[in-house]
Amino acid sequence: MPQFENLHTIMPWVDDAFKTFYNTMLKDSRLSIFFENEEQIKALIGKQKSYFVASLKMSREEMRDTYVRLGEYHYLLKIPYIDFIKGSEILQEHFIITSYQANASKELISEIYEYFKMIQAFTAKGYLNKMLEEDSQDIDLFGENIDTIDQTYLPNKVTLNKINWLKGMLNAIKNDGDWSEETKHYFEIWKKELQFIPEDKRVFFQEMEQRILYDTQNLFYFLKRQEYTEILPLYTSLLNIYKLALIMNNAMTIEYANKVIDDMKLDKLTLLFRKDLFETMVVKEMALVQRDPEYCFSVAFIDLDDFKGINDKYGHFVGDNVLETLGKIIRKHTRISDMGFRIGGDEIAILLKNARVHDARHVCEKIKDEFTGYNFTAEGHKPFYSSLSIGINEYNHQGQKSFELFFKEIDRNLYAAKDSGKNRIIA
Repeated sequence: MPQFENLHTIMPWVDDAFKTFYNTMLKDSRLSIFFENEEQIKALIGKQKSYFVASLKMSREEMRDTYVRLGEYHYLLKIPYIDFIKGSEILQEHFIITSYQANASKELISEIYEYFKMIQAFTAKGYLNKMLEEDSQDIDLFGENIDTIDQTYLPNKVTLNKINWLKGMLNAIKNDGDWSEETKHYFEIWKKELQFIPEDKRVFFQEMEQRILYDTQNLFYFLKRQEYTEILPLYTSLLNIYKLALIMNNAMTIEYANKVIDDMKLDKLTLLFRKDLFETMVVKEMALVQRDPEYCFSVAFIDLDDFKGINDKYGHFVGDNVLETLGKIIRKHTRISDMGFRIGGDEIAILLKNARVHDARHVCEKIKDEFTGYNFTAEGHKPFYSSLSIGINEYNHQGQKSFELFFKEIDRNLYAAKDSGKNRIIA
């Protein structure tokens, strides 16, 4: 018996569904931008159509192999996974519409949802495979050249232990294995390694290692369930943090360190994530809210008050020091699961996962209090203070809205904080 027996009933309308999907792709600049021409879009959709038709006769394992390959193909085309998801949701919508022409039953609608959930997961596995390949090559290269790198904090042997642990973890992910015991062992070793790090640097490294532990535990939780759509953002976050920890362990050239940080989507000054990752992560959180009525998250926009005046009066070097300090304070007061982003010159956003607006406000108050009390110095000038205006908004199941409207509301709160005298939080 075919795995998706009811999906066969909409075969007469498959061509129309994919044709509508093709027209939608052409009109959506966000999706079509990743293709050189219309023919490339047509070829990809043709491939997806043939996969769909063939998959109706496949077993689950055959479907897995087929869509993992399709995910790898999308990755090589440099199509972000979030945009693949958007495209597949458009196609799913067309299938739902088409199903009514086939006198849709509850079983047919259920199969459509199950089918797309399955192909999204298997395609995510394809993306993950390619990311693992590239990261394994990077780690191997790093290990081969470690003897040429002057160590700042950790001896070569310690750094090699960390690299070997990472390589083992990548292999476990690739093979859907378990890494829980090795993770426990890693953190037992790490406690001993802290002796090599100067006391004034330990808090930073302890924070890094806690983030690694948090992401690793969550990643393998979802890996056991083969929920690859949940794994991709966790894996990206984990590798970003781990690479940064390796960089900070070693006195690499500034040029190489900047290149790796750039690849990790980290802002070099604040060490917060860059703007190009922000939208992806918020869209991911919105999807979690849609699936779980109990889940919510909050976003805070932070703007430095009179930052232009600081640059004009004290110079850009001092202005950079102000931003760098703000980044440190944000990392200090946010949880391991939260993410900070630099989305403009002096504009910062914080994504607070599973947080109500009052939780977000509490975090922002701690950030604002420490920052506004910080004594900045500039040569030839008296010490000075700076301040922050902050707008916050919560996204929950009851108040679902579009991405654009959600951020308009945060912007409105931010500008209200500025208009009411600055150095305020409005939620």
